[in-house]
Amino acid sequence: MDRPQVIPSPQRGRASVWVNYALLVYTAIAFGAVLVVANGILSNHNVRFDLTPNQRFSLSEFDKRVLSGLTHNVTVKAFIRSEDPSYLDLADLLFQAAAFTPRLTYQIIDVNKAPALARQYGVSTYGEVVVESQRRRRDFDNERSDLLIPAVLQISADAGKAVYFTIGHGEHDVYDADRNSGYTEWRGLLEQNNYRIENISLFAGGVPDDAQLVVSLGPRKDFLPEELAELGKYLARGGHLMVMLDPYGSPSLVQFLERYHMEFTDRVLVDPAYRLTAGEILTTQIPLRSEDNPISRAMSAPGVFSLARGVLVTADIGASAPDGLQVAESGQFLQSSHESWASGDPKALISGITDFKEARDVKGPIPVGAEIDLAPAGKTHIPVLQMTRIVGFGSSTFCANEFIGMLGNRDLAVSVVNELVGDEMLIVSRERLVKAEGAAFYVTEQQTRRLLFLSAVVEPMLLFLIGITVFARRRFFA
Repeated sequence: MDRPQVIPSPQRGRASVWVNYALLVYTAIAFGAVLVVANGILSNHNVRFDLTPNQRFSLSEFDKRVLSGLTHNVTVKAFIRSEDPSYLDLADLLFQAAAFTPRLTYQIIDVNKAPALARQYGVSTYGEVVVESQRRRRDFDNERSDLLIPAVLQISADAGKAVYFTIGHGEHDVYDADRNSGYTEWRGLLEQNNYRIENISLFAGGVPDDAQLVVSLGPRKDFLPEELAELGKYLARGGHLMVMLDPYGSPSLVQFLERYHMEFTDRVLVDPAYRLTAGEILTTQIPLRSEDNPISRAMSAPGVFSLARGVLVTADIGASAPDGLQVAESGQFLQSSHESWASGDPKALISGITDFKEARDVKGPIPVGAEIDLAPAGKTHIPVLQMTRIVGFGSSTFCANEFIGMLGNRDLAVSVVNELVGDEMLIVSRERLVKAEGAAFYVTEQQTRRLLFLSAVVEPMLLFLIGITVFARRRFFA
């Protein structure tokens, strides 16, 4: 029997069509609403993912700390030529900075389209960037986008803190631009942190009252008794001193610091295992660093020291010091490896060759960076900035132009000054390479030996065993 055929009514068909139309319109409206809401959220929130090495397209921790500390509005005007693509890195950094804090606003201005505004700001060349705040101004070239955050710091912070470098005893010159022995790169980094760098003669009038820090950078000759007396007066009133002493340098300063329980040894640091590949044994990495000390905690990598000596703290907390001071805190925050030693061989500095001898040398680790804080007797709870603070390094080369770019040296050289002048907010790793392909690759002698063993012994052995296995299977199990 044939089943009866069901014929849908025209009314039901039309209803289904209208339902489909309604669902389609509803879906379109809902999708459009989602797009509008998402666009509004993304317009007000900078969400981006940086998968590049060293996060080169993101704000660094240093950038974020400077921007988050802004208390006054900052305006940036970049005068560019739109046909020149060199401003794109700066434009991206400005976008990120403005998205991070409402305190910073910016304009990118084509000089050809706004010549009157360029004349108003005294801009006569393409690529000039003007940063303004509190009626202060800093200019730089748009191709140096790395100068943006230092410029923001300089104009938004209070007057630059004074850092004085002693002269007259064979110290290194922070104005010397020599590629190897000069120290201008370090001075430039300190000036970017808004520090005022000046030289000082202790014999001419002592330490100025506005000194936030006194630095003795690798003195070779002795200090006069009158100079040491002035330095003692500075420390007695809560001064901060940083001393970088190379082996056998300035014996009178060494004796002066011993009164404050900081001892510089006469032995030279030797570390064949951690020397740089194909380098001499007196230039080594310093792999052991304290995670509790802010000076060394921010280092992105080990330091590299050349021609270093040991630095020891020789007293416990509570020990007495000159002018009624006593030790409130102390520590050794940088040490060489367990394979190192301090050599008493007087020819080591000349020949660069020496062997360990039990009776003459001291086995590592050897401290090369130490700090001691002193307070008036009975006043151990005063703020750290009001304490007398002394930081000693057993080498002055790590912040020279030749070495400051190696591994963690830049972090160390700037962070120690940040700490001693009271700018702990700025103590962060400064590792962010502009071009990843320009990154240097440092390998120690120990790592070289391991790589040689893997490539020359382990890898051929594995290939030989694989070959024997394949031959055996084909020969005996085929």
